[in-house]
Amino acid sequence: MYGSIARITTSFIDVPGSIAVAVYFAGCSIRCPDCQNKQLWDRAQGLAMSTDTVVACIQEHPLAEAVVFLGGEPTDQLDFLHSICCTIGSKKKVLYTGREFEWLPTTLTDQLDMIVCGPYRQELHVNKWPASSNQRVLLKDQGSWITQVT
Repeated sequence: MYGSIARITTSFIDVPGSIAVAVYFAGCSIRCPDCQNKQLWDRAQGLAMSTDTVVACIQEHPLAEAVVFLGGEPTDQLDFLHSICCTIGSKKKVLYTGREFEWLPTTLTDQLDMIVCGPYRQELHVNKWPASSNQRVLLKDQGSWITQVT
């Protein structure tokens, strides 16, 4: 399976307390007006990569404890995202999405450990993580999702 990936890099900030591999998806249908990654709205900004190639890039980061999927909007490539999640093994899997948790299919959420969800809204900006007060952080605890108080 193939998808459009803008870049894969190491992240020290996207998963609190963890070193992560950040996989930036290209393309976004949500297009939050004050998005920090507007350059990733266009899927053509990415490279066509196979699931195997993305997984190999993730495995090249031996110190990373987690993988974080951001963009763009990773859920615009839902089947590709799910394929990666099912293939990467035991690393913690984190999703940043402008969509609400309730929109996400359980076939995807079953594969994830943490989700930061909701569109960024400048009028609700806060000087902490996540960036706007409408965004939620959900953690999986023994198979159940709980909302983290930030």
